[in-house]
Amino acid sequence: MAQYSRGRRRGWLQNVPGCGTILGMEQFWTSFNIVIPLVIMMATGMLIRRVGLVSEDAFRIINRIVFYIGIPTLVFHAVVTDTTTARWQYALWVAGSVLVAFVLSLLLGRALTKDPAKRGTLAQAAYRSNDGIFGLAVATALLGEGNTGTMAFTLVISATLFGVTGVLCYELNRGGKVKLGKVLLNTIKNPVLIGGVLALIVRFTGLQLPYVILKPIEYFKSMCTPLGFLVLGGVLSFKSLKEDWKLVTVISAVKLIAFPVAVCTIAYFVGGLRGPELASIFIVFSAPTAMSCLPMASELGGDVKLSGELIAVTTVLSLLTVFLYLTFFGGILTA
Repeated sequence: MAQYSRGRRRGWLQNVPGCGTILGMEQFWTSFNIVIPLVIMMATGMLIRRVGLVSEDAFRIINRIVFYIGIPTLVFHAVVTDTTTARWQYALWVAGSVLVAFVLSLLLGRALTKDPAKRGTLAQAAYRSNDGIFGLAVATALLGEGNTGTMAFTLVISATLFGVTGVLCYELNRGGKVKLGKVLLNTIKNPVLIGGVLALIVRFTGLQLPYVILKPIEYFKSMCTPLGFLVLGGVLSFKSLKEDWKLVTVISAVKLIAFPVAVCTIAYFVGGLRGPELASIFIVFSAPTAMSCLPMASELGGDVKLSGELIAVTTVLSLLTVFLYLTFFGGILTA
């Protein structure tokens, strides 16, 4: 497991585990080594699109491969090979945090605009995270290759709830009766949920998968992070940001600062979460807005342009905010 310095403690945070060397260089370089490779992969994706090697439309098709194959196999592999025991109290913390963030985001969307299409788009972007591509990459770098089981378990819960509440963001703002059938169908079709459920079945039944099955799963899950970040870089666009910059600024601040700080503070001091559990819930809420918000906005009558702007801005800014969080509080997250 990647560990932050826990040596000689000093200063005003000396009584908080993991903050003893808050002003030292070890946290800085650990954060640097986690974030900069992600920056390079995203920049490579932007360069590939800029020179015309791959079009933006092609990147969006590749993203479907990552979403439907890469992330589910990564979650499946992490859950099946993990040796830790999941705490259901922790599962309730994750679920409760996501649902509270969802309700607050709905209220925020209604406070910011009267346009139903924008309301749903803003609400979804404020709390729904790219915890698949972005989150799993940070978790692997922060916790280590063999310690992502808790993050995968967290992802099964959060991705399921993000899928359900994401539809509700638009249905509740559209007015009229909520289409429960659409919500249920969207949940059942979630590839992350399918991968997680299959992994739990294999784990609890003690089924031994043959090498010819496990090896392709390892290949597929290994492509998730590099391909996912190439796609992130390839689809980012800031062309029409001027019109909605105030809304984008507010939602970005809520998504990258207010929610992660509030959730992690409560989880640490009230919930007593530590280690991989605290790190995982931090990663879920500090990750940028999910790319899946864009097709959902298109399908459910949201503001597609605004959704793309929010994804682009939060993705770029999250590289800075996550770097700062890990630099100053990384010791707490891995203590």
